[in-house]
Amino acid sequence: MKKISFEIETITPMFLAGADQSKAELRAASIKGLLRFWWRALQAEPDLESLKERESKIFGSAGEKSGSGSSFSMRIVYNGDLKRTTANLPKHNITVTSKSRGRSFPVNILEYLAYGPCTYDKKKKRNVIVREYVLHGFRFTIHMTILRTEFISEILKAIYIFDLFGGLGSKSRNGFGSFCIVNREECFDLISNDVAIKNPYAKENLQKFIKRTGSKSYSSFADETKVFRAKEPFSTWDKSLGEVGVIYRGIRSGEKTLNTDGRQKTFEKHFAYDKRQYIGSPIIVDRQEKSFLDRHAKPYFIKIAKEGDKYRAYILYLPSRYCVELNDAAQHDKKFADVCNEFNSFLAENENMETVI
Repeated sequence: MKKISFEIETITPMFLAGADQSKAELRAASIKGLLRFWWRALQAEPDLESLKERESKIFGSAGEKSGSGSSFSMRIVYNGDLKRTTANLPKHNITVTSKSRGRSFPVNILEYLAYGPCTYDKKKKRNVIVREYVLHGFRFTIHMTILRTEFISEILKAIYIFDLFGGLGSKSRNGFGSFCIVNREECFDLISNDVAIKNPYAKENLQKFIKRTGSKSYSSFADETKVFRAKEPFSTWDKSLGEVGVIYRGIRSGEKTLNTDGRQKTFEKHFAYDKRQYIGSPIIVDRQEKSFLDRHAKPYFIKIAKEGDKYRAYILYLPSRYCVELNDAAQHDKKFADVCNEFNSFLAENENMETVI
Protein backbone atom coordinates (compact mmCIF):
# COMPACT_ATOMS: atom_id res chain seq x y z
CA MET A 1 0.00 0.00 0.00
CA LYS A 2 1.28 3.46 -0.96
CA LYS A 3 -0.25 6.81 -0.01
CA ILE A 4 0.40 9.97 -2.05
CA SER A 5 -1.14 13.42 -1.59
CA PHE A 6 -1.43 15.67 -4.65
CA GLU A 7 -1.76 19.39 -3.91
CA ILE A 8 -3.80 20.89 -6.75
CA GLU A 9 -4.19 24.51 -7.80
CA THR A 10 -6.87 25.51 -10.31
CA ILE A 11 -5.49 27.65 -13.14
CA THR A 12 -8.65 28.43 -15.11
CA PRO A 13 -12.34 28.36 -14.09
CA MET A 14 -13.55 24.81 -13.52
CA PHE A 15 -17.11 23.82 -14.53
CA LEU A 16 -17.29 20.63 -12.49
CA ALA A 17 -20.48 19.53 -10.70
CA GLY A 18 -22.19 16.60 -9.03
CA ALA A 19 -25.82 15.46 -9.26
CA ASP A 20 -26.94 19.10 -9.26
CA GLN A 21 -25.32 20.43 -12.43
CA SER A 22 -25.91 24.04 -11.39
CA LYS A 23 -23.69 23.70 -8.28
CA ALA A 24 -19.91 23.51 -8.48
CA GLU A 25 -18.51 20.45 -6.78
CA LEU A 26 -15.25 18.50 -6.93
CA ARG A 27 -15.87 14.75 -7.01
CA ALA A 28 -13.31 11.98 -6.81
CA ALA A 29 -15.35 9.80 -9.19
CA SER A 30 -15.16 12.45 -11.93
CA ILE A 31 -11.41 12.82 -11.53
CA LYS A 32 -10.96 9.06 -11.58
CA GLY A 33 -12.96 8.81 -14.81
CA LEU A 34 -10.75 11.42 -16.48
CA LEU A 35 -7.63 9.68 -15.21
CA ARG A 36 -8.88 6.50 -16.88
CA PHE A 37 -9.05 8.39 -20.20
CA TRP A 38 -5.44 9.60 -19.94
CA TRP A 39 -4.20 6.17 -18.88
CA ARG A 40 -5.86 4.68 -21.95
CA ALA A 41 -4.38 7.37 -24.20
CA LEU A 42 -0.89 6.42 -23.06
CA GLN A 43 -1.30 2.76 -23.99
CA ALA A 44 -1.87 2.96 -27.77
CA GLU A 45 -2.88 -0.71 -27.49
CA PRO A 46 -4.20 -2.32 -30.72
CA ASP A 47 -5.87 -5.22 -28.88
CA LEU A 48 -8.98 -3.68 -27.30
CA GLU A 49 -9.80 -6.77 -25.24
CA SER A 50 -6.33 -6.77 -23.72
CA LEU A 51 -6.66 -3.02 -23.09
CA LYS A 52 -10.01 -3.41 -21.32
CA GLU A 53 -8.74 -6.29 -19.20
CA ARG A 54 -5.76 -4.33 -17.91
CA GLU A 55 -7.85 -1.19 -17.49
CA SER A 56 -10.36 -3.04 -15.30
CA LYS A 57 -7.56 -4.33 -13.08
CA ILE A 58 -6.35 -0.79 -12.44
CA PHE A 59 -9.60 1.22 -12.40
CA GLY A 60 -12.25 -1.38 -11.68
CA SER A 61 -14.98 -2.69 -13.98
CA ALA A 62 -18.23 -0.98 -14.94
CA GLY A 63 -21.14 -1.88 -12.72
CA GLU A 64 -19.06 -2.28 -9.59
CA LYS A 65 -19.67 -0.08 -6.58
CA SER A 66 -17.52 3.01 -6.34
CA GLY A 67 -13.94 2.01 -5.57
CA SER A 68 -14.72 -1.74 -5.62
CA GLY A 69 -12.22 -3.70 -7.69
CA SER A 70 -10.02 -0.66 -8.24
CA SER A 71 -6.30 -0.77 -7.52
CA PHE A 72 -6.47 2.63 -5.80
CA SER A 73 -8.82 4.94 -3.93
CA MET A 74 -9.09 8.75 -3.94
CA ARG A 75 -10.33 11.29 -1.44
CA ILE A 76 -10.63 15.06 -1.95
CA VAL A 77 -10.02 17.62 0.80
CA TYR A 78 -10.64 21.32 0.20
CA ASN A 79 -7.95 23.70 1.41
CA GLY A 80 -10.50 26.12 2.86
CA ASP A 81 -14.01 26.83 1.61
CA LEU A 82 -14.71 25.95 -2.01
CA LYS A 83 -14.38 29.14 -4.06
CA ARG A 84 -17.26 29.12 -6.55
CA THR A 85 -19.23 31.75 -8.41
CA THR A 86 -21.44 32.53 -11.40
CA ALA A 87 -19.72 35.83 -12.12
CA ASN A 88 -19.09 36.86 -15.72
CA LEU A 89 -15.82 35.76 -17.24
CA PRO A 90 -13.12 38.44 -17.74
CA LYS A 91 -13.18 40.39 -21.00
CA HIS A 92 -9.80 42.12 -21.28
CA ASN A 93 -10.96 43.34 -24.69
CA ILE A 94 -10.17 39.95 -26.23
CA THR A 95 -13.10 39.76 -28.62
CA VAL A 96 -13.87 38.22 -31.98
CA THR A 97 -16.53 39.34 -34.41
CA SER A 98 -19.44 37.05 -35.18
CA LYS A 99 -22.13 37.46 -37.82
CA SER A 100 -25.78 36.55 -37.45
CA ARG A 101 -28.58 37.41 -39.87
CA GLY A 102 -26.38 39.91 -41.65
CA ARG A 103 -25.32 41.69 -38.45
CA SER A 104 -21.84 41.77 -36.92
CA PHE A 105 -21.26 41.97 -33.19
CA PRO A 106 -18.34 41.35 -30.80
CA VAL A 107 -18.13 38.09 -28.85
CA ASN A 108 -15.94 37.65 -25.81
CA ILE A 109 -13.62 34.79 -26.82
CA LEU A 110 -13.75 33.32 -23.29
CA GLU A 111 -17.54 33.15 -23.50
CA TYR A 112 -17.22 31.49 -26.92
CA LEU A 113 -14.90 28.83 -25.47
CA ALA A 114 -17.27 28.33 -22.50
CA TYR A 115 -20.39 27.92 -24.66
CA GLY A 116 -22.83 25.70 -22.76
CA PRO A 117 -22.11 26.81 -19.20
CA CYS A 118 -22.19 30.29 -20.74
CA THR A 119 -25.31 30.95 -22.83
CA TYR A 120 -27.15 33.93 -24.30
CA ASP A 121 -29.92 35.37 -22.14
CA LYS A 122 -32.56 36.93 -24.40
CA LYS A 123 -34.07 39.00 -21.58
CA LYS A 124 -30.73 40.43 -20.47
CA LYS A 125 -29.49 40.54 -24.08
CA ARG A 126 -26.08 39.27 -23.14
CA ASN A 127 -24.20 36.07 -22.35
CA VAL A 128 -24.53 34.81 -18.79
CA ILE A 129 -22.99 31.99 -16.78
CA VAL A 130 -25.71 29.46 -15.98
CA ARG A 131 -23.55 27.07 -13.95
CA GLU A 132 -21.39 27.71 -10.95
CA TYR A 133 -17.68 27.31 -11.50
CA VAL A 134 -14.67 26.88 -9.25
CA LEU A 135 -12.48 29.98 -9.32
CA HIS A 136 -8.89 29.95 -10.54
CA GLY A 137 -6.32 29.91 -7.75
CA PHE A 138 -8.34 27.57 -5.51
CA ARG A 139 -6.34 24.78 -3.88
CA PHE A 140 -7.43 21.32 -2.86
CA THR A 141 -5.70 18.03 -2.08
CA ILE A 142 -6.25 14.61 -3.59
CA HIS A 143 -5.29 11.88 -1.15
CA MET A 144 -4.61 8.69 -3.08
CA THR A 145 -4.10 5.23 -1.62
CA ILE A 146 -2.60 2.75 -4.07
CA LEU A 147 -3.63 -0.73 -2.98
CA ARG A 148 -1.85 -2.72 -5.67
CA THR A 149 1.63 -1.30 -5.97
CA GLU A 150 2.45 -3.28 -9.13
CA PHE A 151 0.41 -0.64 -10.96
CA ILE A 152 1.95 2.38 -9.24
CA SER A 153 4.17 3.41 -12.17
CA GLU A 154 1.27 3.28 -14.66
CA ILE A 155 -1.02 5.25 -12.35
CA LEU A 156 1.59 7.95 -11.70
CA LYS A 157 2.41 8.31 -15.40
CA ALA A 158 -1.29 8.75 -16.16
CA ILE A 159 -1.58 11.44 -13.48
CA TYR A 160 1.58 13.08 -14.81
CA ILE A 161 0.25 13.36 -18.37
CA PHE A 162 -3.19 14.38 -17.04
CA ASP A 163 -1.46 17.23 -15.21
CA LEU A 164 0.35 18.33 -18.38
CA PHE A 165 -2.56 18.34 -20.82
CA GLY A 166 -5.84 17.60 -19.08
CA GLY A 167 -8.53 19.62 -17.39
CA LEU A 168 -11.43 19.00 -15.03
CA GLY A 169 -15.06 19.50 -15.88
CA SER A 170 -17.07 20.81 -18.81
CA LYS A 171 -15.21 22.62 -21.65
CA SER A 172 -11.89 21.22 -20.45
CA ARG A 173 -10.79 20.66 -24.07
CA ASN A 174 -11.29 24.39 -24.54
CA GLY A 175 -8.86 25.25 -21.75
CA PHE A 176 -11.26 25.48 -18.81
CA GLY A 177 -10.56 23.35 -15.76
CA SER A 178 -6.79 23.59 -16.25
CA PHE A 179 -4.89 22.80 -13.07
CA CYS A 180 -1.38 22.10 -11.83
CA ILE A 181 0.10 19.79 -9.22
CA VAL A 182 1.97 22.08 -6.87
CA ASN A 183 4.11 19.40 -5.21
CA ARG A 184 5.01 17.70 -8.49
CA GLU A 185 8.56 16.77 -7.49
CA GLU A 186 7.39 14.98 -4.35
CA CYS A 187 4.51 13.17 -6.07
CA PHE A 188 6.49 11.81 -9.00
CA ASP A 189 9.67 10.89 -7.16
CA LEU A 190 9.02 7.18 -7.83
CA ILE A 191 9.06 7.72 -11.61
CA SER A 192 11.62 10.54 -11.73
CA ASN A 193 13.92 8.40 -13.90
CA ASP A 194 11.20 8.20 -16.56
CA VAL A 195 9.74 11.72 -16.57
CA ALA A 196 11.04 15.27 -16.33
CA ILE A 197 9.97 17.29 -13.30
CA LYS A 198 11.72 20.62 -13.95
CA ASN A 199 10.93 21.02 -17.66
CA PRO A 200 8.03 18.66 -18.41
CA TYR A 201 7.04 20.23 -21.74
CA ALA A 202 10.50 19.75 -23.28
CA LYS A 203 10.47 17.89 -26.59
CA GLU A 204 12.75 15.12 -25.38
CA ASN A 205 10.47 14.48 -22.39
CA LEU A 206 7.20 14.43 -24.35
CA GLN A 207 8.63 12.09 -26.97
CA LYS A 208 8.95 9.42 -24.27
CA PHE A 209 5.18 9.05 -24.27
CA ILE A 210 4.73 8.67 -28.03
CA LYS A 211 4.06 5.11 -29.18
CA ARG A 212 5.50 4.43 -32.64
CA THR A 213 2.26 2.93 -33.88
CA GLY A 214 -0.59 4.05 -36.10
CA SER A 215 -3.67 5.71 -34.67
CA LYS A 216 -6.20 3.55 -32.84
CA SER A 217 -9.99 3.60 -32.62
CA TYR A 218 -9.60 5.76 -29.50
CA SER A 219 -7.52 8.88 -28.78
CA SER A 220 -3.93 7.91 -28.02
CA PHE A 221 -0.35 9.10 -28.06
CA ALA A 222 0.35 7.44 -31.41
CA ASP A 223 3.12 8.71 -33.66
CA GLU A 224 0.86 11.34 -35.32
CA THR A 225 0.54 13.17 -31.97
CA LYS A 226 1.30 16.90 -32.06
CA VAL A 227 1.96 19.46 -29.34
CA PHE A 228 1.87 23.20 -30.04
CA ARG A 229 2.47 26.05 -27.61
CA ALA A 230 2.17 29.81 -27.53
CA LYS A 231 5.50 31.50 -28.15
CA GLU A 232 4.93 33.94 -25.32
CA PRO A 233 3.49 33.46 -21.82
CA PHE A 234 1.10 36.01 -20.32
CA SER A 235 0.68 37.51 -16.88
CA THR A 236 -2.91 36.26 -16.42
CA TRP A 237 -4.71 33.02 -17.25
CA ASP A 238 -7.50 34.79 -19.14
CA LYS A 239 -5.12 36.63 -21.45
CA SER A 240 -3.34 33.37 -22.23
CA LEU A 241 -6.56 31.43 -22.86
CA GLY A 242 -8.08 34.32 -24.79
CA GLU A 243 -5.15 34.61 -27.18
CA VAL A 244 -4.98 30.88 -27.98
CA GLY A 245 -8.77 30.84 -28.25
CA VAL A 246 -8.67 33.55 -30.92
CA ILE A 247 -6.11 31.47 -32.84
CA TYR A 248 -8.14 28.27 -32.54
CA ARG A 249 -11.44 29.89 -33.49
CA GLY A 250 -9.84 31.91 -36.28
CA ILE A 251 -8.57 28.79 -38.00
CA ARG A 252 -11.78 26.83 -37.44
CA SER A 253 -14.04 29.56 -38.80
CA GLY A 254 -11.85 30.56 -41.74
CA GLU A 255 -10.71 33.92 -40.37
CA LYS A 256 -7.02 32.91 -40.08
CA THR A 257 -5.26 32.36 -43.41
CA LEU A 258 -2.21 30.36 -44.41
CA ASN A 259 0.16 31.50 -47.14
CA THR A 260 0.79 28.47 -49.37
CA ASP A 261 2.78 28.82 -52.59
CA GLY A 262 2.08 32.52 -52.60
CA ARG A 263 -1.67 32.04 -52.17
CA GLN A 264 -3.81 32.77 -49.16
CA LYS A 265 -5.59 29.64 -47.96
CA THR A 266 -8.37 29.27 -45.38
CA PHE A 267 -9.25 26.12 -43.47
CA GLU A 268 -12.95 26.46 -44.23
CA LYS A 269 -15.35 29.28 -45.02
CA HIS A 270 -17.22 30.72 -42.07
CA PHE A 271 -20.59 29.14 -42.80
CA ALA A 272 -19.30 25.83 -44.18
CA TYR A 273 -19.22 22.78 -41.93
CA ASP A 274 -17.83 19.87 -43.98
CA LYS A 275 -14.37 20.01 -42.38
CA ARG A 276 -15.40 21.34 -39.00
CA GLN A 277 -17.61 18.34 -38.28
CA TYR A 278 -14.47 16.18 -38.25
CA ILE A 279 -12.91 18.45 -35.63
CA GLY A 280 -15.93 18.01 -33.35
CA SER A 281 -19.54 16.88 -33.75
CA PRO A 282 -22.37 17.56 -33.76
CA ILE A 283 -22.44 21.14 -35.04
CA ILE A 284 -25.63 22.96 -34.04
CA VAL A 285 -26.49 26.24 -35.77
CA ASP A 286 -29.77 28.02 -35.06
CA ARG A 287 -30.96 24.81 -33.33
CA GLN A 288 -30.33 22.77 -36.46
CA GLU A 289 -27.69 20.07 -36.75
CA LYS A 290 -25.21 20.79 -39.53
CA SER A 291 -23.16 17.59 -39.32
CA PHE A 292 -23.94 14.00 -40.26
CA LEU A 293 -21.33 12.51 -37.92
CA ASP A 294 -22.40 11.30 -34.48
CA ARG A 295 -21.39 13.08 -31.30
CA HIS A 296 -17.63 13.10 -30.98
CA ALA A 297 -15.33 15.26 -28.87
CA LYS A 298 -12.63 17.07 -30.78
CA PRO A 299 -9.11 15.62 -30.80
CA TYR A 300 -7.60 18.90 -29.57
CA PHE A 301 -6.91 19.78 -25.94
CA ILE A 302 -6.17 23.38 -24.96
CA LYS A 303 -4.20 23.57 -21.72
CA ILE A 304 -3.13 26.64 -19.77
CA ALA A 305 0.04 25.83 -17.83
CA LYS A 306 1.50 27.85 -15.01
CA GLU A 307 5.18 28.61 -15.55
CA GLY A 308 6.51 30.55 -12.58
CA ASP A 309 4.26 33.60 -12.32
CA LYS A 310 3.29 33.41 -16.01
CA TYR A 311 0.70 31.42 -17.96
CA ARG A 312 1.38 29.67 -21.27
CA ALA A 313 -1.07 27.98 -23.62
CA TYR A 314 -0.53 24.53 -25.11
CA ILE A 315 -2.57 22.61 -27.67
CA LEU A 316 -2.33 18.82 -27.76
CA TYR A 317 -3.58 16.85 -30.76
CA LEU A 318 -4.33 13.17 -30.07
CA PRO A 319 -5.04 11.12 -33.22
CA SER A 320 -7.65 8.39 -33.50
CA ARG A 321 -9.79 6.49 -36.02
CA TYR A 322 -13.18 7.34 -34.63
CA CYS A 323 -15.15 6.61 -37.82
CA VAL A 324 -14.56 2.84 -37.62
CA GLU A 325 -18.24 2.02 -37.04
CA LEU A 326 -19.61 4.11 -39.91
CA ASN A 327 -20.36 2.96 -43.41
CA ASP A 328 -17.40 3.77 -45.66
CA ALA A 329 -15.28 3.97 -42.50
CA ALA A 330 -11.97 3.97 -44.36
CA GLN A 331 -13.08 6.91 -46.48
CA HIS A 332 -14.24 8.93 -43.47
CA ASP A 333 -11.16 8.10 -41.40
CA LYS A 334 -8.93 9.29 -44.23
CA LYS A 335 -10.96 12.51 -44.45
CA PHE A 336 -10.71 12.90 -40.66
CA ALA A 337 -6.92 12.47 -40.77
CA ASP A 338 -6.58 14.85 -43.73
CA VAL A 339 -8.69 17.53 -42.02
CA CYS A 340 -6.70 17.25 -38.78
CA ASN A 341 -3.39 17.40 -40.66
CA GLU A 342 -4.57 20.53 -42.42
CA PHE A 343 -5.68 22.09 -39.13
CA ASN A 344 -2.29 21.18 -37.63
CA SER A 345 -0.52 22.94 -40.49
CA PHE A 346 -2.42 26.14 -39.66
CA LEU A 347 -1.38 25.84 -36.02
CA ALA A 348 2.24 25.13 -36.95
CA GLU A 349 2.46 28.14 -39.24
CA ASN A 350 0.72 30.60 -36.94
CA GLU A 351 3.03 33.46 -36.04
CA ASN A 352 2.14 33.24 -32.34
CA MET A 353 2.52 29.45 -32.01
CA GLU A 354 5.42 27.02 -32.20
CA THR A 355 5.59 23.25 -32.61
CA VAL A 356 7.02 21.19 -29.74
CA ILE A 357 6.55 17.75 -31.35
